[in-house]
Amino acid sequence: MKQAASVDSVSRLDRDMAEKNLSGYWRLGMEGLPPHPMTAVEPCLWKWTDVYDSLVRAGEVISLENSERRVVRLVNPGLDQQQAFATHTLQISFQYVKPGENARAHRHTPAALRFVLQGKGAYTTVNGQQCVMEPGDLILTPKLTWHDHSNDSKEPMLWLDGLDFPLVQALHQVMQERYSDRRQPIEKSSEEVMDKLGASLRHGVRLADFFHYKWRDTEEALHELIKSPGARDRFDGYLLEYRNPLSGGPTMTTIQCAVQLLPANDETETHRHTSTVIYHVFRGKGATQIGERRYDWEQGDSFVVPLWHVHRHLNRSSSEDAILFSMSDAPVLKALDLYREEF
Repeated sequence: MKQAASVDSVSRLDRDMAEKNLSGYWRLGMEGLPPHPMTAVEPCLWKWTDVYDSLVRAGEVISLENSERRVVRLVNPGLDQQQAFATHTLQISFQYVKPGENARAHRHTPAALRFVLQGKGAYTTVNGQQCVMEPGDLILTPKLTWHDHSNDSKEPMLWLDGLDFPLVQALHQVMQERYSDRRQPIEKSSEEVMDKLGASLRHGVRLADFFHYKWRDTEEALHELIKSPGARDRFDGYLLEYRNPLSGGPTMTTIQCAVQLLPANDETETHRHTSTVIYHVFRGKGATQIGERRYDWEQGDSFVVPLWHVHRHLNRSSSEDAILFSMSDAPVLKALDLYREEF
């Protein structure tokens, strides 16, 4: 007599397939994919007092002779702590360079930006271009540009670092290379580049790379925006996006930067979008409602609004404006036709 054939089952099929590096779509269950974007990134507020205390302590125990950078990174509690990122696509950190120090020259595939918070007179050199720092300046170091930071002033320099490191890591494209010397030779200043920018654009001439947005220009443009009828955005107040002056596009291909002003007692309306946004409070105090929770912030604090989380902003002061600096991954989503907004 023939022996009865063994009865197959889903569990047996799954096990046999797993041994062959296969998996069945049915393991997702009846629900399949979610009806809206989801993320492990959690809303989070980081207090400036905590960040600054850590930076000052690091200044005492971390030497730039033994460490590539003196940086404190913000870590999202919803993500894998071994990665230590603020979101799944963007990283925000804070860097501290003492008088007389130099953070050695290197380059890497993650694109980076510097938003200056404290100090004056130090500089970042990007591909031979010297960018002298002042509070509120935005300095770009796009992917694979050589850059180093030097503080020849008499006071510490402190700035915000923004990078697309998590995104580049997810694509398995992270690499870094040191420059042959500790510092790059300076070939020109960013002021020289900015002086030539207008004429170059008018005559259609390709200008050398543009890396430096001065706060004096940003602040002037922001206040001009306030005077424009109908300029207030109902979700973001007076929002001014940084633009690449050569392409007219976003600040960098993977990161869009902006500043926004919330007048005294201002409250915005609620909306949500598929991009993730990291905010830093440059001036003032206020609050942001994310979902059911309110996050009260003041100058120096940072917070993240994860993708597809409803949110709105409030200025808690009765007399002073609040100014937020922000960066988002919107350019990536728009390039992939995945960006959308709901209100």
